[in-house]
Amino acid sequence: MIETTTNIHPGAILPQQRVLTATDAALVWVLKWSGNADHVIAAKLETMPSRVANILAETSHIGSRDQATKMIAQRQK
Repeated sequence: MIETTTNIHPGAILPQQRVLTATDAALVWVLKWSGNADHVIAAKLETMPSRVANILAETSHIGSRDQATKMIAQRQK
């Protein structure tokens, strides 16, 4: 007998992905600079890869790259 591993039923509405904050957007940059792929970053932040791509293309959360740079500079002190 095959046992099911999830509680998702056919036709069920999947949970919505979370919207990223400004801090999350800066974290996207840090994770990208650390060598993570977009889909891996999206999985870590429980969001859609398109939201990560929009941040990296600087079409959303403009200025997050500068914030990420400042975060890294503060950690290195």
